[in-house]
Formats: sequence, C-alpha cells, structure tokens
Amino acid sequence: MKILLTPLVLGLCVSGLAIAQDPPENGPAFVFPEELSLVPEDVQRAAEEASSAEDAAIPMGMTAAEEALYRAQIAWIDEDWVSARQYAETAAAGGDVTAAVMSGLIARDGRATGEPDYALAASWFSRAAEQDHPLALYEMGRLARREVPGVTDPRSWFERAARVGHVPGMVAYALELRESPIPQERVRSREWAERAAQQGFAEAMYQFAQLLDLGIGGEQDLASARTWYESAAAERHAEAALQAGVMWVEGVGGPADAERGWAYIRQAAESGYAPAQGQFGLLMLQGRGGEADPDMARYWFEQGAMGGDGESRFLLAYVLAREAVDNRDVNLLGQAYRWSLLAHEDFTGQPVDETRRAGLQGAIEGDLPPDLREQIRYEINSLR
Repeated sequence: MKILLTPLVLGLCVSGLAIAQDPPENGPAFVFPEELSLVPEDVQRAAEEASSAEDAAIPMGMTAAEEALYRAQIAWIDEDWVSARQYAETAAAGGDVTAAVMSGLIARDGRATGEPDYALAASWFSRAAEQDHPLALYEMGRLARREVPGVTDPRSWFERAARVGHVPGMVAYALELRESPIPQERVRSREWAERAAQQGFAEAMYQFAQLLDLGIGGEQDLASARTWYESAAAERHAEAALQAGVMWVEGVGGPADAERGWAYIRQAAESGYAPAQGQFGLLMLQGRGGEADPDMARYWFEQGAMGGDGESRFLLAYVLAREAVDNRDVNLLGQAYRWSLLAHEDFTGQPVDETRRAGLQGAIEGDLPPDLREQIRYEINSLR
C-alpha cells in the first residue's frame, strides 16, 4: 500500500550529486486468513485420543455424512490431507456444507495432491455458496479474481459474503467499491470498511485508515486515520505500524513524537516487512527517535534490500558508495553499483524514483573501472 505521508528526508551526496529519499510506494498484497473454525473443540479433543481418522471412535447416532465429516476433521488436525480430502468429499457429496468448504480449501491449496486445483475448488465452494455459507462466498470471490473459468464477478460474491457478516468479505467488498468512479459507491466503501474495522480485524482497520487518510468516501481525517493505523498495528499489522510510525515522526494527524514513531517503524521492520526495514534504517542513520547508528542502519538497509524493496536497495547502494569513496575501495563500490542497478523497482513491481536512482548510478559509474562496470551489468542483466 502506498505510504501517503511527508517523506523522511535524507540528503545523499556521492561525487557531488544531491538526492532526496522518498518512501516506498507499495507494500505486499494482504492475504486474508481463513477465519472459519472447521474443527469444533470436541472433535479436536477426540483427535488427541485417536491414532488416525480411520481408527477414531465415532459418537453414537451419526449419519454416514456426519461420520465422514467427523473423520475428515480429525484427519485435518493430523494434516493427513489425503484422508481429509477423501472423507470431506464423501461428506460433501452427502450434502454437508462444512465438508464442501473443507474440500474446496484442500483443492485450492493442493494439500492432498501437491498442486492447486482451482476448478475443483470452485465446484465445492459453489455448493456451499448456494446456501450462503460466508467463507464459501468469499472464496468464490477470490477465485473470480483469479479468473478461474466459470467464476466471474468477484464484486457480487464479496457483496454476498459481506451481507452475511463475513468480515474479510466486507473488506474485499469495500475495496471493490473504493475503485468505483461513482462517488456514492466510494461512500459505501468507507461505510463497509468501518463496519469491518469495528470488528477488530487488523486488515479492516488498516483499510479504513487508508480511506480516512486519503479522503476517499468522505472528508479526509488524518487524526482518525492515525488512530486506526495504531489499532491495526496493535494487531501486528506491519503496513499499519509503518504508516503510524511515519505519521508520528512527521507530526501528521497529531503532534510529532520521533521516539514513538521509531517504535512503530521498528515493530514493522522486525516483522520482516521490507519497506519498513529501509525506513527504520533511515531513522537509525539520521538518529531520529534514538541515537544514530550507521552500522545498524546499513544492516536494516541490507534486510530491506534482500527482501526486495527498491528504496532499501537504493539506500544500501548509497551507504556502500559513500563508504567505498571514503576508503577508496573499488570492490565495495562495485557492490554499491549492483544494488543501484537492482533498485529499479520493489517487490510489487512499483518503480523507484528514476531520477534519484539514475543519478546515484551515474555517480558511481564515474568512479568505477569500465571492465568491472560491464561485468556487473552483465551479471545483473542475466538475472532478469
């Protein structure tokens, strides 16, 4: 997701070239968790006593479909996916909705076969969706986004999931409405996002904060946006933690507090979120919110760079180039050149500011031996 705030600024100077650092453009696509409890507590307890699904003691009075579901759930706990698939499909064929959802999830993830089968997943999810099963409706929307043959119109699936109370479905529907050119639908986007956010779902809180931050579907409200980012961050949402941190550092949506912002950005960085790792390194290089630590700054630039974030790669190229110039180290300058060439885009495919990147690259090239420069360019081109 786009960082929407005033950028943290670092003056970079290599061979007399001045460059300003901007924040990363996008974060990773969020994957909604499965929130359905497919295995009730009593079955979980039974699974602890059974050596396998086949050997499990079956409660009295169960129909054939109920027994098959019971064994499927035990196999699910044991991660015996072949048995889970067999029993779940048997129960689903007998009309059990939960078993149909289980069968769809197993097919979607390729748990029993090693290869996802989206068409088979759609056939099972559609059975449950006919009875308005919330997770099945939501999964049908996701399959529609994948353009699985015969599954269309993700917005309609997500709307149905939202209306039966599925919280990730509410978020997905809100995101569909957010992209609408119709103003009233963007208003509804905010309404659905808020409804989901009030359920305490981290992604919902983050998306609602984004709408408030951007002023989509209503007036811009930076103070409320910061509050919702913080709420999502409290649920370990890395992108929200980064956003909240930048707002605190820059004093957007309320008073500035570099130390508090530092803590949020550190949280996001330590979670492995590459854009936050670059930003945290930048704070450490600048000494904003804590004592300046160039060595740890470089460490965090490296983490973000290896995680695929283009801004982190750019910053790592800068610090390596500066160190190389200070120590007249051609090999280190070559490393800087490699990272400058790799800093074209981040892991989402979003481009890094080309003026800054090309300027840094050009500055390094001026001091790099031509044969080493061509060797590095060849190595990088061979990776693409």
